[in-house]
Amino acid sequence: MPHVRIRCTGLIIKDNCVLLVEYDDNGIHYNLPGGGLEPDETIVEGVVREVFEETMAEVEVGQLALVYEFAPHKQSGDYGINELHGIHLIFECTLKNNSIPQLPDIPDKYQTAVKWIPIEELEEVFLIPNINKQIKDYVRNKRNIELIEDYRLDRLKIL
Repeated sequence: MPHVRIRCTGLIIKDNCVLLVEYDDNGIHYNLPGGGLEPDETIVEGVVREVFEETMAEVEVGQLALVYEFAPHKQSGDYGINELHGIHLIFECTLKNNSIPQLPDIPDKYQTAVKWIPIEELEEVFLIPNINKQIKDYVRNKRNIELIEDYRLDRLKIL
């Protein structure tokens, strides 16, 4: 088992709202749609798959918007200490034409809804991880991080 889990996540913003997945597990909380990268899958493929699995939405994956590290050995007690060290790669995504987010026929355990939450109300929901402020800052400033995929680069020329 790897010592760091890669989580592929979509940040979908439309009409000044962000798409969140609602869960009821001892209380309502929200996550951006996303999940673990599968073997033999690129990060972008993982984002497309995870967003679709959790929201039934088809997306175009854009630039890397945010990177979140969860280090259980340094965490504040908000999450379980037995969780795996994780890196969340959060990509700005846009919905493909005629794609309407909705609860899947067989949702994840405890998943209860897929909701558009207005950006100005983001502080009022319990978002895990607690990146409400960072999402709002990203929406205001749009500073992207380029993802460089090796297989798309020109091949090296050996001298």
